[in-house]
Amino acid sequence: MERQPVLEVIAVDVEDAKAAEEGGADRIELVSAMSEGGLTPSYGVIEHVVSQVSIPVYVMIRPHSRSFRYSTDDIHAMTRDVRVAKELGAAGIVIGALTGASEVDLLSMQLCMAEAQGLGVTFHRAMDVSTSLTEALQAINTLGNVERVLTSGGKQTAPEAILELKQLQQLGGTLNIAVMAGAGVTIEGINKLVSQTGITEIHMGSGVRREGSFDHPADSQLIAQAKHQLLLASQQFMNSSGMSSGRINRGPMI
Repeated sequence: MERQPVLEVIAVDVEDAKAAEEGGADRIELVSAMSEGGLTPSYGVIEHVVSQVSIPVYVMIRPHSRSFRYSTDDIHAMTRDVRVAKELGAAGIVIGALTGASEVDLLSMQLCMAEAQGLGVTFHRAMDVSTSLTEALQAINTLGNVERVLTSGGKQTAPEAILELKQLQQLGGTLNIAVMAGAGVTIEGINKLVSQTGITEIHMGSGVRREGSFDHPADSQLIAQAKHQLLLASQQFMNSSGMSSGRINRGPMI
């Protein structure tokens, strides 16, 4: 299935969100505590960001950074956070949960997603520490209304996982679930990532900030450059080979 190029930018506050929209980003992932890998932002931040931008805002639903395994109390908090994010006007949520065996926690996901009716859903990089990327993607697909997965292909950064990302992209095509590449993506690296994997949904954070650091706010000019590169790379890929949706063998264990 051919998908339109999408640039998603991480925002931690209204300044980031406005820069993302000004630079041409298609979607915002709103988070807090990037030093912890990204946690649920406050309700006040969610409300203010949603009111200040017109592009879709997807809210991170993650109560702690200890692991992606959640207790009954954690799930209670997460379902409440999903409900409030929806009430505050978020377009979607970013969420993920694993079992103690590092497989997708379908029960916890179902409980959270019962509150997410009407919202878009991204399963985040919890899948990168799952037992098997392809099995995780297949399990996520059974949930029914997850639009996409965010992944670095099981590696520390997406550029290190070209083969794994290409395999996931092909499997995603058969399942009709989008694969979005993120972690360590730079403006200069977008063309190689797109041309070698066929992935045209790109997630960027530090790559669109001065000095490549979350110590600086998102930069609208860098975001515009990233969007331009993504559009060029996506067009070149489609012209040369088209979007592939062939089936693949079982992927690597990670």
